[in-house]
Amino acid sequence: MSRKWFIALLTVSILALSAFSLVGVQAQGTCDGEEITLRLDDWSSGDRVEYMNQVLDAFMQEYPCVKVVAEPNIGDDQNTRRLTMIASGTAPDLVATGESWIPLYAEAGGFMDLTPFVTGPEGFDPAAIFYEGVYNQGFYKGNPVAIAKDYSVNSFYVNKALFDAAGISLPEEGWTYDDYLDIAMQMTLDADGNNATSPDFNPDNIVQWGTDIIDDGWWRGYQSFLYSWGAHTISDDGTTTAGYLNSDAAVTAWEWYRDQVHVHHVAPSGTLIGGTEGGRVQMFQDGKIAIGVTFHGPWWQDVFNETPNLDWGVVPIPTGPAGHHSAVMWMGWGINAKTEHPNEAWELLKWLTTEPGQRVFALKALSADRAVSEELQRVDDPYWGVYVAEAQYLDQLDEQLNAYYGPCVFTPAGDLLKRVLADGGDMIDIKAELDTLAQSADACLAESTASGASS
Repeated sequence: MSRKWFIALLTVSILALSAFSLVGVQAQGTCDGEEITLRLDDWSSGDRVEYMNQVLDAFMQEYPCVKVVAEPNIGDDQNTRRLTMIASGTAPDLVATGESWIPLYAEAGGFMDLTPFVTGPEGFDPAAIFYEGVYNQGFYKGNPVAIAKDYSVNSFYVNKALFDAAGISLPEEGWTYDDYLDIAMQMTLDADGNNATSPDFNPDNIVQWGTDIIDDGWWRGYQSFLYSWGAHTISDDGTTTAGYLNSDAAVTAWEWYRDQVHVHHVAPSGTLIGGTEGGRVQMFQDGKIAIGVTFHGPWWQDVFNETPNLDWGVVPIPTGPAGHHSAVMWMGWGINAKTEHPNEAWELLKWLTTEPGQRVFALKALSADRAVSEELQRVDDPYWGVYVAEAQYLDQLDEQLNAYYGPCVFTPAGDLLKRVLADGGDMIDIKAELDTLAQSADACLAESTASGASS
């Protein structure tokens, strides 16, 4: 996207906002009634703050009796701050949430059930507006409680120049993990130019890696892989991980993933990545990694566009033994259950998450609003189109099934992943580790649920 085209589109989008009208709340140039103030929980940063201000200014022009005050909430402890405000009754009218936090905020009493608003006279037909897989991530216990501002899905970033040099075509939808491993082996080279399929290949002197791994234990990045192997980690009712976290499919998936490092030598170990300045990102930029599997969503385009001599692209993630499945990253808002202005809060939530706000937010992010994606010509774009297509493969996130999944499963499982992919990880008994992890996770879930119920 050229800068001139981007600025022109942004201008058109902002102008369109001022002309867009919703029904229900009085829309006029001046307020002739009682003015109210809505507080908006906002984690915008950088140029996204300006985008948000433009969207809110347009909303307030359309609804002059409603003043919106954005309250920044960013940083590593934002989740704690929100939970504290929900508990004390001081949370904003719209509460921001990531996909993992929805159960916590809902259980804390922070969200209204949006069903009456969605199905009411000022509602909408979600199926006519949103990508279903993205919209459904805002549900908890069968009810919508939040709607996405934007979302992110998996892709693999690829070094196109390295693919061209190897005479290998870029993968397309439907390629498998067997295909992926085969390509990674062909594109892993030692100092003498032997690839990992050669009997003369020297795994102790690799100069180009076919792929990389999630060396930092980032569990969300690993979930798409697990789901594609039929390995969800918790029961559908959110009560137990035994038989799921440590299932046969899970063990097979973990061992396959580890073998990339310790058996096939197509990916650097977590230890090597951690000891490299700039880590895997710099290794990809330097042309030392052909397939980068750790870049979740479109956020790296600016970085890689500014990297000299890097010819890069994105391809879909492979299809696994259980099919093509994917995990989402998601940011949105719910209406505070204690708001004094639920109807006005609903109008603001609609404005932010449907066409008026999405026309602006989507200029640098993925929008769940299908019409906006089509308007921006995202569907057929060789870059954005990969992400748009991925939305149809989204699975139910395991952490949305239990409010305590994060501390009980997400964190310890990520710690295990780091150990498995580091030097010495080939000596770990994965089945035994997962059995132990499932036992401790279930104890943690039971204790946390009991504690939460009694508090």
